[in-house]
Amino acid sequence: MSEVTRLIVVRHGNTFNSGDVILRVGSATDIPLTEKGVMQGNAVGRDLAAAGIPVDVIFSAPLLRTVRSAQEIASHYGNLPVQTAEFLTELNYGMDDGQPEDDIVLRLGIVESNGRITPETSLDELRAAGKAALKKWDSEAVLPLAWGHLAARASQLEKDWAVFGEKVKSEFAGKTVVAVTSNGIARFSKVLLEDGGASLGGNLKLATGAYGVYVFENGKWRCDSWNMRPEL
Repeated sequence: MSEVTRLIVVRHGNTFNSGDVILRVGSATDIPLTEKGVMQGNAVGRDLAAAGIPVDVIFSAPLLRTVRSAQEIASHYGNLPVQTAEFLTELNYGMDDGQPEDDIVLRLGIVESNGRITPETSLDELRAAGKAALKKWDSEAVLPLAWGHLAARASQLEKDWAVFGEKVKSEFAGKTVVAVTSNGIARFSKVLLEDGGASLGGNLKLATGAYGVYVFENGKWRCDSWNMRPEL
């Protein structure tokens, strides 16, 4: 039987409480986890430990929300030290970073509809266009037109995940590595798969406090599970 190496990609826990205005939280919006968010990070560690998965190394983006989530996971593994991996840092959404999500949907829709807006175009139609752009972002990692400034970073992320995958294979063969990151970054881990992520079922997004499990075995990566969110 061949040696099995695991890479577990985790999204940080909640950063907003119920009833809060939801903001687009990018790298420029470094806010801590809520109480529930802390519990979500802890639940990931709890479930991995309960499943008998021996986590050996934990990497995290340097943001407050990712570091705390990583520390909660580490608490189930003898408080493993959390190592920083800069490439795991969330995208900078520019003028949309830290802004209300509802406002961003409308702005994205306006940009997507550029050249087709008439006096009869309704706000609902523009919002629908914005939601469609975000859906494509979540299903295919295709950037909305308004986020064109992120194209170079997106291209680099595919290279970074490929390099990180090689690092995991070579330096941590037969072990389990956890990478704690954010929604915008986790989706690009799909480059590890031969099918480019098609096997993920058209949903590249991880919910807050959710994770995916990649396994390297018999010379290739596969994804055994995606968007697994432990119960609290």
